[in-house]
Amino acid sequence: MSKTRGAMVGGALRGGAMIALFLGLGAVGCGFLKQEEPEKKAFGVACTKDTDCASLQCAATGSICTKSCTYDKDCGDGLVCRAKDTGSGLECSKAAGSKVGASCTTAAECDHGFCLKKADAPSDPGFCSATCQGPGECPEGYKLCDTLTASDTTKMCILGDDRIPIGERTKFTAPTTTVKTTATATATATSTASAAPTTTATASATATSTASAAPTTTATASATATTSTGRPRVKLDLGKAKK
Repeated sequence: MSKTRGAMVGGALRGGAMIALFLGLGAVGCGFLKQEEPEKKAFGVACTKDTDCASLQCAATGSICTKSCTYDKDCGDGLVCRAKDTGSGLECSKAAGSKVGASCTTAAECDHGFCLKKADAPSDPGFCSATCQGPGECPEGYKLCDTLTASDTTKMCILGDDRIPIGERTKFTAPTTTVKTTATATATATSTASAAPTTTATASATATSTASAAPTTTATASATATTSTGRPRVKLDLGKAKK
């Protein structure tokens, strides 16, 4: 009896140990399967893609986690409110490019992403600009903080100052970036050939016969031949005899 009881106790202990072992392995396995997502990066931290950032926005210029903005003050020290290189809107970015007032030909050359050009000479070089709320945010010579059009709501630093009468101010525009696309065109040519040109021929013949014993009979015959495929089709139209 004692041996039997010992065997039973030993079996129970071994069974319990095996269960504990399986439970432990299961817990470890779940830990391996469940991988924690990396913590989202804060504003201003370096990034490589939008999903790296808590804001889900990684600025193309400077590669930092960013946010939308309207003016430089929305971004903080060392950053500028720049027009996006693609799409619309503005975002906080590192200052990369020429400062406001510098000559430019494209928006990409300017640290704020704006290259203003004369409305009547869009192909001529322009100047780098930035959004502003007042003249104090613009450099000397570009103290005219105004909208480009009457429908705009955001002002920009423009060449000149407030002493220039409104009617005498030069009009400027911010050209949009043109994206070149390659289009494939398929041309279908339809050729119609005929064995021979269509020819219409009309022949008419009038015969008059006069006899003393018979009334005068006038017969008129017309023939029309139309050729479209090399084989003429002839249609005779005989008029009724007149007595």
